[in-house]
Amino acid sequence: MFASRWRPPIKPIPPCLLVAASLAFPGFAQDAGNAGGSTDEIARKLADPGAAMVSLPFQYNYLGEMGPGGDFHNEVLKIQPVIPFVRDSGKFLLRPIVPLLSSEFPADTSGVGDVFVQGYYIPHREGAAIELGFGPAVVLDTASDDSLGSGKWSLGPAIVLIHKTSDGKWTMAALANHIWSVAGDDDREDVSQTSLQPILTRSFPRSWSMTFSSESTYNWKADSGDAWTVPLGTSVSKVVRIGRLPVSFGVGGFYNVERPDDANRWTARLTMTLVFPD
Repeated sequence: MFASRWRPPIKPIPPCLLVAASLAFPGFAQDAGNAGGSTDEIARKLADPGAAMVSLPFQYNYLGEMGPGGDFHNEVLKIQPVIPFVRDSGKFLLRPIVPLLSSEFPADTSGVGDVFVQGYYIPHREGAAIELGFGPAVVLDTASDDSLGSGKWSLGPAIVLIHKTSDGKWTMAALANHIWSVAGDDDREDVSQTSLQPILTRSFPRSWSMTFSSESTYNWKADSGDAWTVPLGTSVSKVVRIGRLPVSFGVGGFYNVERPDDANRWTARLTMTLVFPD
């Protein structure tokens, strides 16, 4: 399946057409408030990284102006299921990420990257304004090509912090993890990396949301000038119904205000999330 010239299947832009159709033509899908639950409520839950709701996000990223002279681009399709386990004492959220990559730099290849798995246990606290969760972060050495992964098995701690305003309009969250390599190819550089992801989402009527976020990383093994990658960006999304299935479509963009020399300058993003509410 992952031949040397494989490219992510959405490169021909079908998701772009779906996003444009869902946002521009209200008749493309049923509106909020139809039978089966409010899409406004589903949109608010999707903005909450601690929501105990089964979903299947597909996130396409186009990484522009990377490599020497900014002459290259890479593409990444991330498949990111969210699987909750709920008990009276709390909830555990399993969030694996499977990346499919099409790379021009540092090598012209494509295939599967390293699978990343985070899990958060969030204790139940009646009436609490803030939720705090903790758990493991694990990177599996699954890359189909050396240039698409670290060549290491890595693990470390992960935390999530969430606050939602009582009116339901704002969701503020932060996810963080640190991973160290514990096994793998001895000839590859060891891994020690911190990731920080602050998120601020404003929910609007008719199932619209706008999110401001960063997905920053600090590589403790890199030279000081190449250690930080700090993208800042925003995205908009809308939940619609296709038949009885709630689906969120989104579009966004990020600019790296700090980056290693050969990293991409900017990222364009398309998302489609299938939602399976109770």
